Amino acid sequence: MVVSGVRRHTPRGILLMLFILQVLTGLAQAEDTSVEAPRNPSSAKECALCHYRWIDTFFIDGRGSDLVPYQAVKVVASAEICFSCHDGSVVDSRDRVYNDRRHPINKPPPPDMEIPSIFPLDENGFMQCATCHTAHGVPSEMGIEKTIFIRASNENSAMCRMCHRDKTGGPDRGNHPVDTTRLDISPELVRMGGVIGTEKNRVICETCHSVHGAANDKFLVDTASGGAHLCLDCHADKADLVGSSHDLRKTAPQSVNLKGKIPEESGICGACHLVHGGSRVVLWGREMPEKSSGSTSQDFCLGCHREQGVAPKKLLSGFSHPLEVSLFDKGMQPELPVYDLRGQAVSLDRGMLTCSTCHDPHRGTTQKTGTEGREHFLRQAVTPSPELCRQCHPEEALVERTDHDLLASGKDLTNIQGAPPRQSGPCGVCHLIHNAKSKELWAMPLSATRKSPPSEAVCLSCHNRRGVAAKKVIRRYSHPVNINPTRRKIRTTLPLYTRKDTRKGKKGLMTCLTCHNPHRWDHREKKVRLTAGMEGDARNSFLRLPASPSPILCGDCHRRKRFVEMTEHDMIVMAPASTNMKGQRPLESGTCGACHVVHNSRNKVRLWARKFGRGAGVMDRMCKSCHRRGDLAEAKVPRVDSHPEGMLITNVGRNIEGKPNYFPCLTTGPGKR
Repeated sequence: MVVSGVRRHTPRGILLMLFILQVLTGLAQAEDTSVEAPRNPSSAKECALCHYRWIDTFFIDGRGSDLVPYQAVKVVASAEICFSCHDGSVVDSRDRVYNDRRHPINKPPPPDMEIPSIFPLDENGFMQCATCHTAHGVPSEMGIEKTIFIRASNENSAMCRMCHRDKTGGPDRGNHPVDTTRLDISPELVRMGGVIGTEKNRVICETCHSVHGAANDKFLVDTASGGAHLCLDCHADKADLVGSSHDLRKTAPQSVNLKGKIPEESGICGACHLVHGGSRVVLWGREMPEKSSGSTSQDFCLGCHREQGVAPKKLLSGFSHPLEVSLFDKGMQPELPVYDLRGQAVSLDRGMLTCSTCHDPHRGTTQKTGTEGREHFLRQAVTPSPELCRQCHPEEALVERTDHDLLASGKDLTNIQGAPPRQSGPCGVCHLIHNAKSKELWAMPLSATRKSPPSEAVCLSCHNRRGVAAKKVIRRYSHPVNINPTRRKIRTTLPLYTRKDTRKGKKGLMTCLTCHNPHRWDHREKKVRLTAGMEGDARNSFLRLPASPSPILCGDCHRRKRFVEMTEHDMIVMAPASTNMKGQRPLESGTCGACHVVHNSRNKVRLWARKFGRGAGVMDRMCKSCHRRGDLAEAKVPRVDSHPEGMLITNVGRNIEGKPNYFPCLTTGPGKR
């Protein structure tokens, strides 16, 4: 019904309209479910600017177009795509990435290198920028500061190691250690572009290598060619090598390392050490001798110091200081390195003395960088003070500043190698470390005394009329030497020596060195003290044991005679102001020396040291040196008569020395038993 032009709906019509709307809504919803959701942000706007292959037709539908065929193989973008933005139009990377050396692109990886699948190659199997980089970032949980625009986390150069596996493993695999924090990394190295790992001083690949912006084909952060600056940034203690005779740029410029590189190409350090591809120990990179010495540490030196090596003028010949000796077993405690047979530095109780124990091949004399240069690459000085020798031979080093230190007493003297004391040091005047003519390593000529055993000849090489010790020559009558005390039933704790060399032997001979220690002026000395020019006596004079005030030295062999000490025949007690024929008082000569002179006596019999008295036999005359009127024992002279002379005395059974009732009879002439 229509009223005034308006159609009125009945309730029935309204219901019909609602039903129709409901049906239409349901149809619309059904149609929506069949419509495909948006598949990408508009591929024509951003992605397709660089990746036309990422247009929906290729990337999602997996089909080609009328203009471009479909490419099923996924490949990395070319370098030109990266440069199209990094040429300065968007960001300028030309200085760091494109002008200097960078990681290789447009070439395949080495055949033996396994590339993880996360790093795609191009259609030719070549590396490209996008092999390592991606313009789309990576999941943020990896650490955006280490992973932005690269395909994997590179914390501590982890990404480098995924491909360059042969450069890992440390010295055991011939490579420089990584992840070590032992040395301080210099700020200069960081300034040049070196990267430190997550820990302080942690060495990683990027500490030395720069993937972009390097100045050489090894991608090193240090641009200097042929030098050692990069190595010295951490190994500053090796700086003395530069300019020394071990700098092969200077002394062997045409020699090559195991990789065929001359020193100018390999750098100073690379002439001997290979950062990658060296031997397990010290990353050695030079040829070793054909015949091994048995010690790798020693072979390092002999590789050059041989006739076929680069140092043929510095060879070892003849006799030298012993090597491969356990210093620990000998009771020595030096602050010097020792090495095992593999050439590895180890603790004192596990290693042996080798060339590198005394020599530091990196510390020469021509270049000083804050540390003292040392002659012959020695770890410590040998002149004017024998610091190096003192490390193992502290008692022998007490020779310094004594009369046997020829720096003071024989400065113009030279050893058989022509070296004066100021060059050889106190020890080198008498002992040669290398190239001696005998195993005693004696440095002085022995031709004039070749009839004497070596242990005596070494003394007589100076103590002769033309020698440096011409004022201290053995003349006239002296204590016998070159005798065998054992055959005379004499026991002693003093050293005896063999006839052929200076080795000690229990049944050897008594020589000069039996009583004298040429390295120690006073047996009590523990520290170096100036005694050069001092006149000695029985308390010092390089004696192994004191002979005064107690006759310990003499009593070591003449044990039954030492009981004279503190008796009325001990002149130290009874006549301390008296003198023997050499003008020595008893304290200077010792108890025994008051009556017997060990060297240069005027009398052969008993080496008598006093003026003889009167008497029929030598024994009477010796007694009457004191037992006579006006002398020391005038109160002990028989006033009436003495035992009758010329009478036959029977002492059978009492003439055996050592028996309690020993009662010797002596001849009236020389006083023999």
